[in-house]
Amino acid sequence: MTSRSGKLIIVAGPSGTGKGTVENAVMEKFPEIQFSVSVTTRPQRSYEVEGQHYFFISKAEFLERIERNELVEWQEVYSKNGHFYGTLRSYVDSALEQGQQLLIDIDIKGGINLKKAFPDNSISIFIEPPSVEALEERLINRNTDSPEQIRIRLDRMPEEMQLGKQFDYTIVNSELNEAVSAFTEILEKEIYQQQRSI
Repeated sequence: MTSRSGKLIIVAGPSGTGKGTVENAVMEKFPEIQFSVSVTTRPQRSYEVEGQHYFFISKAEFLERIERNELVEWQEVYSKNGHFYGTLRSYVDSALEQGQQLLIDIDIKGGINLKKAFPDNSISIFIEPPSVEALEERLINRNTDSPEQIRIRLDRMPEEMQLGKQFDYTIVNSELNEAVSAFTEILEKEIYQQQRSI
């Protein structure tokens, strides 16, 4: 790849840390950053656009793509029906070769796998809550999880925080503007200063 090739911006963190809110604010400041589109076997919802929200494929095709090593990372989400989600290697390669900055919001283990797959073309950012209590409050307030699901998410947090140490940067999302500012500084240092020096 050339020195002007793009960067994969990997973002992960415990559920409820406010990753999406931080990402949206950052992408408003940097409109050239593309949001990575994953591939999934779950049914397309009425408001979703193919290739914009997800690439929708059958379970059989998904399994074939795993066999052909076309997915740089994937996972099965154990919901009622169990659906697969993954990242197409060709999609990431194409974006980076075209010099795009590609942001991917992913689970923590998937983020570590992506970091290993693209060691020279990625920045990994781990977003964590200010405390377990703050995370619990956010999970309760967003009103999307049952008490049992909230307990599972909180019980998973110590392991997730340990895995987060493998990321290049950590941002504590205690105050949105500060988190966005920290994210912006990372992008300036890792992408834009380097581009200006070329």
